[in-house]
Amino acid sequence: MRTPVVEDTVSTLVAPAGHPPLRSAARERGRNQFLWFYAAIAGSLLLRFSLFGFESGDYRAFIGPWYDFLVEHGRWHGLGQLKEDFCSYPPLYMYLVSLSTLLPLPKLFALKLIPLASDYVAAWFVWRLARKHISSARKRWAAVTLFLFLPTVVMNSALWGQCDVMYAGAFLASLYYLLERRWIAAMVAFGVAISLKPQAIFWCPLLAGLLLSRRLPWRILWIAPAVYAASDIPAMLAGRPVLDVLLHWGRVHNIQGKMTFGATNWYQWVFENHPGVFEPAGIILALIATVFLALWMMDGPRPGQDERRWVVSMALLSVTMVPFVLPGMHERYFFAADVLSVVYAFYVPGGWIIAVMVQFCSAFSYLPYLFNEEPVPRWALALVMLLAIGGIVKNQVEAGDRVCAERSNL
Repeated sequence: MRTPVVEDTVSTLVAPAGHPPLRSAARERGRNQFLWFYAAIAGSLLLRFSLFGFESGDYRAFIGPWYDFLVEHGRWHGLGQLKEDFCSYPPLYMYLVSLSTLLPLPKLFALKLIPLASDYVAAWFVWRLARKHISSARKRWAAVTLFLFLPTVVMNSALWGQCDVMYAGAFLASLYYLLERRWIAAMVAFGVAISLKPQAIFWCPLLAGLLLSRRLPWRILWIAPAVYAASDIPAMLAGRPVLDVLLHWGRVHNIQGKMTFGATNWYQWVFENHPGVFEPAGIILALIATVFLALWMMDGPRPGQDERRWVVSMALLSVTMVPFVLPGMHERYFFAADVLSVVYAFYVPGGWIIAVMVQFCSAFSYLPYLFNEEPVPRWALALVMLLAIGGIVKNQVEAGDRVCAERSNL
């Protein structure tokens, strides 16, 4: 057995001339990675805390009053008295709001800590997804750093105080476990997503395609609804009627009056102010698009095609296509696309172009609501988003054709 001294001597002997010993080089890399980690975490926290004092309209009209209600009616018993006409968010999020009332912090700060902590849980899954595909530790940290400093991620949680990162983080977890072929864990993560936001339906085209391609077993479909039901048990125990809780999403309605509420989708160009006529058609169009995406996935990737890239590409297409064709979408509903585009950028060659386009559209769509500023017209942002969706499809088709051409030349 070699002693540390012998190992250092061997490292020194085998190191190329003019270079430091191998052990010293490894220590240097380890130190650099630690510094990168420290800078990413510390810098992203400082950036977020600098925005904590901003009060959005949603905070004043909704999130803040929910906090006050729970303080006034009881942190536990208040959960049993919430009604859909007052609180449109599901019990799982409201549990966290209830717990935030215990923190010795101002109300605004306590509420913003919920999405802030979720940012770093999501970042952990970005790291795990990057580690599956990227051999370079530096590039893995680059993916995590990019996610933590993504404009919409910072604005959504630290500035706006919204919790979209929670369901988007559940998507990241579900994607990771799908790539690991840990089907139960993937469906548990999806169950968490549907327990947080109705936007979890954006994940359904991907799951439908995986089911049809026999990459996801049908027998585990019950898991996601079971997670949703289990998340409702504390609210039931607090006194809320069972059916009120279980059928929460069936009674929550979107704001009526327009085909789009700031989302950079195709309704920016047509039918925007005629929801009574065209909203049913828009819903049917979204269902048709979902069916075609699932059918496209039915045969799976081409023989020899990288299956991980295929799944990541289809995941991003799922969360961009649905809000693009579905009516009644808000600007935040492309948030999952923002997050997954970071993973896509590191999995697919040239994917960073798509990531930049998606982020450009989402970031500029936030500004009219938050600051009443519109530097880029939303109809133009919708065009860029359409080009991004087309780019995802083009990359996927070309990847399959490239594999077929290489196999035919063998």
